Amino acid sequence: MPYEFLSKRDNFKTQVKDDYEGRFSKQEREEMPTLDPKDRKNFKEVELGYDSEEVAFHETQRCMECGCTELYTCDLKKYATEYHAKQEGVAGDFKEYNVDFRHPYVEIDSNKCVLCARCVRICRDVVGANALGLVNRGFETFVAPSMGESLTDTNCESCGMCIDTCPTGAITENVPFKPGPVKLDSVQSICNYCSIGCELDLEHKSGFVMRAEGRNGQVNKHGNLCKYGKFGYRYLNDKSRLTKPLLKVNGRFEEISFKKAYEIMAEKITEVNPDDNAFFAGARLSNEELYLIQKMARAAVGTNNVTSFHYLNRGNGYITNSMANVPFEQLKDASRIYLIGAEANRDNAVLGFLVNNTKVKHHVPVELLTNMESSPMEHKVDKDLKVQSYYHFIKAVNYYLVANNFHNGLFIGDNCEGFAAYKEDLLKENFVDLVEKSGVAFMDSVIEFAKAYNNEMNAVIIFSEKELCSNACEELFNLAMITGKLGKTANGLISIKEKNNSQGIFDMGICPTLGVGSRSIKDKDLVAAMKKVWKVKTLPKDVNVSQFERLEAGKLRNVFIFGEDPLGCTRDKVKVAGWLTVADFVVVSDYFLTETAQQADLVLPASFPFESGGTFTNTQKMIQAFEAGFDPASGVSTLGQIAGLMKQFGPRQKATPDAIMTEITKLLPADGSGQSFQFRITKEINDCRMFDHGCDYVVKRFDEEFKNAFEK
Repeated sequence: MPYEFLSKRDNFKTQVKDDYEGRFSKQEREEMPTLDPKDRKNFKEVELGYDSEEVAFHETQRCMECGCTELYTCDLKKYATEYHAKQEGVAGDFKEYNVDFRHPYVEIDSNKCVLCARCVRICRDVVGANALGLVNRGFETFVAPSMGESLTDTNCESCGMCIDTCPTGAITENVPFKPGPVKLDSVQSICNYCSIGCELDLEHKSGFVMRAEGRNGQVNKHGNLCKYGKFGYRYLNDKSRLTKPLLKVNGRFEEISFKKAYEIMAEKITEVNPDDNAFFAGARLSNEELYLIQKMARAAVGTNNVTSFHYLNRGNGYITNSMANVPFEQLKDASRIYLIGAEANRDNAVLGFLVNNTKVKHHVPVELLTNMESSPMEHKVDKDLKVQSYYHFIKAVNYYLVANNFHNGLFIGDNCEGFAAYKEDLLKENFVDLVEKSGVAFMDSVIEFAKAYNNEMNAVIIFSEKELCSNACEELFNLAMITGKLGKTANGLISIKEKNNSQGIFDMGICPTLGVGSRSIKDKDLVAAMKKVWKVKTLPKDVNVSQFERLEAGKLRNVFIFGEDPLGCTRDKVKVAGWLTVADFVVVSDYFLTETAQQADLVLPASFPFESGGTFTNTQKMIQAFEAGFDPASGVSTLGQIAGLMKQFGPRQKATPDAIMTEITKLLPADGSGQSFQFRITKEINDCRMFDHGCDYVVKRFDEEFKNAFEK
């Protein structure tokens, strides 16, 4: 039999009962009910099973140890087996440590630590948290949180990077139950939380996801993940997941067939005018799902009323803010990085890792501009500046540069349009008023920033649309054009969108005024292509630009919501609840019975991304594909459900991701070259954000779980 290295407690000392007294609660075994001996005359099971799930769960609590969870992944075991190393031959003194469970997501067992210090280095050089360190020296050395306190008392960001880099089982995920050791299967996917686009493996046993591991992807080239990707998988195992269409009858939901659901929706749609219907699609959906939703609205229903609650009434500045962005891999060539409203370690940690590693490895200075009194990014940057209004600060900087003729005339003349009108409008502003509204302590802070940014050879601004209003995003683009930095190598802007497919919202035409490729819905070439590809003779011509106004006026009779939870994520429940109440018929497609779904008349069970396959477009406009690894829990994927509804109106739609993407490419413009940059005039702050968590129940669920875990 081949040699296998196994490290056991017994190899160090004989295990005795007294060593465990007081460390674990004593619990008697739950007796398993069995078939009466008199009745054992057949092939029936002798063991009848526990009376309830509570009894079975109580029995599992007796388990103290079932082996190291890293049995199949431990590097120490791997190499010790390869070189036939044996513990018995190197016996000697050893240390014993209590396992540290104080962090809700990270478990530290120093008994298994080999003092490689990889966790210390990755926490310092990549994450920038400096939460772990080597305590003591020589034989007394062990890895522990800084100052020897709990990990929760440090700058730990709960990213799980220490878990991923640990070569043994010394740092592992702290889970409600010990999952192993079990040999796991894996399904490849793309993280469906933020917009960075990290690839990961969902490791499972018979469909029950045990953990998530980062892959060496197109964006996360070293397999890095943040807290969302690493620990945000647990909803996948929730038994309350929807698997059947639900129809509300007399105030209570009843299960119905998909066929019946399609018929009811088609009947409701045809009872009203086409523009009395509206379709809302979430930024967590795949490109293929988004595309089919707008196609159904336009080709089948006959309306351009398609949008997203996530971007509802927030202006146009988010549509183009991923244009001409600096690729992530060029960050290392920057001469200075500016973070404007980008709390990267909280919301987009993998990009934060890139920034911090660039700072450490390439000595690139990093500056932070924030409106937070105490930003969690402050300890990672070289300099920080507090403001009250990003919009007014950026506009004040633009005013100073233009008023003093510090603008890059050559770049503007060759690449930009609308500068003269923008300059004329900008100089009507009062510089002192702009500075005061920005909230900086001194006017010199604005002037120094303007001069320093303008003179920096390779300056990269990273900004988050979660924190900046759309007009502030517009003014940042104006700033990058004024200084001649937009679109140049290692120069200009990096926009961070909020959700995994926020960019896909615009690319796929989830907007009343836009079609596929973010082209105007009135573009004659696009209209002709849609008629040809969709095989329809007519398309809706009316465009109701503001769905917010139609909701407010109660003009929408049928509301269809895919992958969003506006009632659960809103900042104004009364207003949103009013919208849903006024509508005659509300349909919600989601994984769970969310707050919005509970108010719906009909609920459809959505499929997880790895059940349907497709693509996401990250914040850098990089399209990433993922395959279907499981069958949909409901038996019909979201793509299949939309295609089934479309069939009620005539159009037959292939429901496979590849077929749909092929159709999408036929609607894209043949040539996108020669586009110039456009200066845009803004008048005021338009921070009309109504929804948190990207209007996504999954994000809200994890955010609340994460917060509650540290409050226990």
